Amino acid sequence: MKSLLVVDDEKHYADSLADTIPWTTLGISRVLKAYSASEALDLMESLPLDILMTDIRMPRMNGLELIEQARQRIPGLKCLLLTGYADFDYARKAIELQALDYLMKPVKDEQLLAAMGRIVKQLEQERSIEQGFRIYRDNCTELKAGLLLKVLSGTLNVKVLAEKLKLFDLPIPIPGSVLLCLVRLGPPFDSQDLYSQSLIRFAVTNMLEELLMDRYDCWPAADDEGNLLVLVYDLSGAPLDAEWVHERLDQLRQEVRNLLKGEISVGESGCLFPEGMQASYMIAKSHLANSGRSSVQVPGRNEEELRLMRKLYEAPLLTNLLETEQWEEAEAKIRAFVSPLLHTGSPDLMRDVFFFLSNSFQYIANRSGRTLAQMLTPEQSAFVKGRAMLHASQLENWALNALRTLHERLGEETEDHSQVIVRKTQAYIRKELDKDLSLTLLAKRVFVHPNHLSKLFKQCTDSTVSQYIYEQRMLKACDLLKHTEHKIYHIGESIGYPNTNWFIRKFRDYYQMTPQEFRDRYRLGME
Repeated sequence: MKSLLVVDDEKHYADSLADTIPWTTLGISRVLKAYSASEALDLMESLPLDILMTDIRMPRMNGLELIEQARQRIPGLKCLLLTGYADFDYARKAIELQALDYLMKPVKDEQLLAAMGRIVKQLEQERSIEQGFRIYRDNCTELKAGLLLKVLSGTLNVKVLAEKLKLFDLPIPIPGSVLLCLVRLGPPFDSQDLYSQSLIRFAVTNMLEELLMDRYDCWPAADDEGNLLVLVYDLSGAPLDAEWVHERLDQLRQEVRNLLKGEISVGESGCLFPEGMQASYMIAKSHLANSGRSSVQVPGRNEEELRLMRKLYEAPLLTNLLETEQWEEAEAKIRAFVSPLLHTGSPDLMRDVFFFLSNSFQYIANRSGRTLAQMLTPEQSAFVKGRAMLHASQLENWALNALRTLHERLGEETEDHSQVIVRKTQAYIRKELDKDLSLTLLAKRVFVHPNHLSKLFKQCTDSTVSQYIYEQRMLKACDLLKHTEHKIYHIGESIGYPNTNWFIRKFRDYYQMTPQEFRDRYRLGME
């Protein structure tokens, strides 16, 4: 709802402007009028106002003076001036006051509506931007948290990440040294309801930020297990003082114990942002699994262990190999980072690798609508449920056997399931021919990897996805040319070819004639 105040010392003119112009067509639902500047200022004290339209020459206080005083009361007020005098000084002053238009009396209704329409449009744009900022302010914390989880998932390339960091005002250098902290709520928090736990996490986040604010900044989120996830970083990108941070984390535990009357466990790991985030998260997560480590400084990795951890996240990722059913390559990758564990003898490293493998297997199982325990044998799933992994050879046997079991179980998916995926893809293509139908977008729609969709589509239809899209677009174009009067360019746009020349070329390649020739021949045959 928008409001307009019309001010003119000529009563009949103010009444005419306020009462006879169809302001509602512009979305202006409340129109007020005043016959002097002082009366207008009194109205502004008691009623909300969006637009002021005033005559310039009025007794005691003119329209320019009115605008100056009105802006002090309503800073965002939009103003339009009317005058019967073509005076350059008036025009110059109107520009200084940022009046949005300056019209000569008598003004035609069409001219006035056009000027007011421009003002209303600007007002709506400003309100839309303002609403966007308000939504951003209200949801900023959640949006930033979601971005941190995306960084952990590894789905953002460096360029996109840099743009989003700038958008969210997160001045983290790329690359830069960071510390990833995981905080798990202990008793009595862990037995409380989810809302109460969220309040505790919020309080712990504020406490940690206060402890670190003298030197470092924090970026908080919550992972899918309900742990508080905090990225600690220096604005300069310099390595963090690990000993200083550990002292603050110990202080955090003590403050939570004294002030909130509860316990927390903390696991942390330093890394290079963003490429080391996934490995760092897995390490910090594994530290939380050691209940006795909650108040003990976590020992650092030696260079060989760090090299092995980095190998987990080298391309191609294990999850990508599993998604695309490259089972032999997946087995080779597993051997590459499990076999060295036979010689390191590091229980911590073995546990981290086990978490990585089980999470990768869990991801693939979930995509098929099942849990990992449902996919594996009882003996294999026992380790996922908590049975201790005693030595590296046991881990290697479990990983390779679990991989083979997954291969067999996923291979049991019926042909019907593949057909369903292909049919859904085809239906979406036919419905959205005017869209950019990339293989990646289509794969997201049916929840499979692009390479897997391409393979299924070829198996089930003996055609590629791009060939099917091309064929459907040409069939739709043919139908529109036959049964509508749409222009050639409009038909091209409606099937995903906004460039008319490109559409004509693709049509000619398919039908050996141009769209117009096709239409002409069809109609000639109808006569």
